[in-house]
Amino acid sequence: MQQAYAQQWNAAQQLSYERHTAELTNCIIAFLSPILPTEEEYRIKEATRRQLERLAGKVSPGAKLLAFGSMANGFALKNSDMDLCCLIGKDENGKTPEFNASELVETLGNLIRQETDFTVMPLPKARIPIIKISRPASAELPYEISCDIGFENRLALENTRLLLSYAMVDPPRLRTLVLFLKVWTKRRKLNSPYTGTLSSYGYTLLVLFFLTHVKRPSVLPNLQRIPPPRVLTQEEIELNGHNIYFYDDVATLRQEWASQNTENVGELLMDFFRYFSKEFAYSRDVISLRTEGGLVPKDGDAWSAEVSPLCIEDPFQVGYNVSRTVTKDGLYTIRGEFMRATRILTSKQGRVSVALAELCEEREDI
Repeated sequence: MQQAYAQQWNAAQQLSYERHTAELTNCIIAFLSPILPTEEEYRIKEATRRQLERLAGKVSPGAKLLAFGSMANGFALKNSDMDLCCLIGKDENGKTPEFNASELVETLGNLIRQETDFTVMPLPKARIPIIKISRPASAELPYEISCDIGFENRLALENTRLLLSYAMVDPPRLRTLVLFLKVWTKRRKLNSPYTGTLSSYGYTLLVLFFLTHVKRPSVLPNLQRIPPPRVLTQEEIELNGHNIYFYDDVATLRQEWASQNTENVGELLMDFFRYFSKEFAYSRDVISLRTEGGLVPKDGDAWSAEVSPLCIEDPFQVGYNVSRTVTKDGLYTIRGEFMRATRILTSKQGRVSVALAELCEEREDI
């Protein structure tokens, strides 16, 4: 009899949990819906890209201006900044000619200033020379434009393709999780490398690692470990000494690979907070999305000199710590917020909308 009661109790608890996470999923989707980019915003920003590309072609015939970052990788929110990469036009031999980025910043910046209504701020002497342009919203163009233009940053373009490919494998779960965390980390003041916390890109890699390597069954495949469908040339897999291969035939992948994981966004979010607040070994492990298993030891040769309390390896640049700006105090704050999120989401069952509102309250500056 006691065993039967226990089974009934467990079944009731499981049903309550399933209802709770399903409602949490619906609340998150409703929360995000009004702050996603509209088709109109995408059209206006694409028209801006084409306008600037025509001007870049006047400075370097055949130049391409390609979008990277959140507006191109599937993880944008409304009014996200634009990031553009100018690829220099090829010479008669099909090669990229040598160029001076500082001079290009000055020349193209002046041309944009002359031929458009953008406010232009060239930064030719920056460590990475860029042009910053902006234009306020107006009645004719109801979206503010804020854009950085850099030159020949091909790794950033490949990184954007990688994230977009992941986003297309399981958009309902991956995109929703990443976008919610982007809003949550901003409201809780956890997304500023300048003050010792983590960039939005770093949090995106945490989610990818979690869904690929922690969850069982995994939600996502490891795109960098799937063998290529044909033999690739060195030019196809190497860029500036970095291995940039990943399986990018998402259409085929979605036909041939299906995750056996059926957890909803609410379940995954709660488990994400719990894992990174209590289970991940920050002092021992480096997160490495590209590797088998997703972890490498901090005491290994490539990481023994790393002093950052959080180590997240760039998917393409082996040994490069994306989270190098995170300080000891910053990580303490991040983990504390993960613990707070776990406590809120597990103690407010039955009042999901209240829990979500509390979770996303603006944190006051300390």
